[in-house]
Amino acid sequence: MKTQRLVLAALGLMAAVPASAWGDLGHQVTALIAYRHLLPQPRARLDALLASDGDPLTAPDFASRATWADKYRNAHRETAAWHFVDIEIDQPDLASACFDFPAVRKDQPASQGPAQDCVVNKIEQFAAELASPVTAQAERLLALKFLIHFIGDLHQPLHAADHQDRGGNCVGLAPPLDQTTNLHAYWDVAVVDALGSSAAQIADKLDASLDAGQISSWNQGTPRSWALESFEIGRRDVYSLPSRPTCQNGGSVALSADYQERAGKDAAQQLLKAAVRLTSMLNAALGSQ
Repeated sequence: MKTQRLVLAALGLMAAVPASAWGDLGHQVTALIAYRHLLPQPRARLDALLASDGDPLTAPDFASRATWADKYRNAHRETAAWHFVDIEIDQPDLASACFDFPAVRKDQPASQGPAQDCVVNKIEQFAAELASPVTAQAERLLALKFLIHFIGDLHQPLHAADHQDRGGNCVGLAPPLDQTTNLHAYWDVAVVDALGSSAAQIADKLDASLDAGQISSWNQGTPRSWALESFEIGRRDVYSLPSRPTCQNGGSVALSADYQERAGKDAAQQLLKAAVRLTSMLNAALGSQ
């Protein structure tokens, strides 16, 4: 019965949470920066893959394809939980938040894996598929499009941290900020919008601040350690609120000027980290073939 309740709760969460970390703008920023740092051979292979894809859900360029997984999820709700790994800040347990890291069958593509899974596990699975020379072309395209989106998702703190509030969706903002009415939407969209006027302009600004030391440092670790890193930002900064409403008790919070300034710095760094790590994963996967 306990297992059944957990599955039902997870299915309810998948239906209820608009898990579109960073919104289109943030994902495009990460993709634009990552593309600039690809090595020549992986970039050529990436371009060839994108050129072979006739999927009409988004435009065919790399930055637009970084938003594809959100559009795909709208008609494929079985992929909804793959966008996040909501670790409870009061009782953090990565394995529990990731449904104990379910495996896909040997004869099963990662794109057809179980609905009860998380962004960490799916990044690992899709990266392996993209690197494998035996992966079918159609699955390789899916792996690429999921991977470039999910690495962005993993770096949005409210896709890794939770306080019984559906990743901040149950936390209202008082007063609303530019029509942004809840905490999750603030971190998805408003905090990125404040960084600049367009994806290209934000990417230029952030990329100009990137140095070799950051690239070396941020390329350490694995998707699992990156999830815990995002979780810690969520616990430390995102939830540094005057109160912590949950879905059970409801409520709204006001975000101070200091909070918004810190959020902007966190978001900028997380977008850059996602770009660096996306570059590294693509260079590894597409450079090995």
